[in-house]
Amino acid sequence: MTEGRVPIRNVDPSQEAEALQQIAVEVAKVLTQNEEILYIAMQNQMALSLRKDCVVATNNRVILYRPDILGRVNFDNFLWQDVRNAQIQQGMLSSEFQVETVDGRRNALGNLDKEQAKRLYGVCEQMEQEWREKRRVREMEQDRARAGGVVVSAAPGAPESSAEDPVEKLAKAKAMLDQNLISEIEYEALKAKILAAM
Repeated sequence: MTEGRVPIRNVDPSQEAEALQQIAVEVAKVLTQNEEILYIAMQNQMALSLRKDCVVATNNRVILYRPDILGRVNFDNFLWQDVRNAQIQQGMLSSEFQVETVDGRRNALGNLDKEQAKRLYGVCEQMEQEWREKRRVREMEQDRARAGGVVVSAAPGAPESSAEDPVEKLAKAKAMLDQNLISEIEYEALKAKILAAM
């Protein structure tokens, strides 16, 4: 890496390197520790401004970067954990990026280069997928906690309680599966363990 240059994980050969670096330097000023720029999609020539607006995807959020007159810049930030949907509306000459959060906030940025918008969409889909999985796991953990800590088997190394009937254990395990508190794989493992102990 050249000294003083801000790393951008994905850069297309068609993108203007110096323009990207100018944006990356500005955006780097608002990044958190360990946050990195994954991709920058810039407006095309249809946007008649000198300094182009762009969408910056990082590993923590998506940023709508809008330079203003006299060197001011507006940053609209959307953390990936809050993003419900990021999409691209592709037109004849350009594309529009739209973002919607889980609490209903929406924003958009138009006149993006079509090829850059497609690449941005791929990066956004990857990040959305990762955060959907994190939200799913968090919701399962919250559901388990709300269920009152149903224990199907004793902790590893602890002696099994002979007072609990294996049929009851199987019923509890099935109930947890039906409530999506455990996965099918976890259920099958518990079932095999209960049946093996009989």
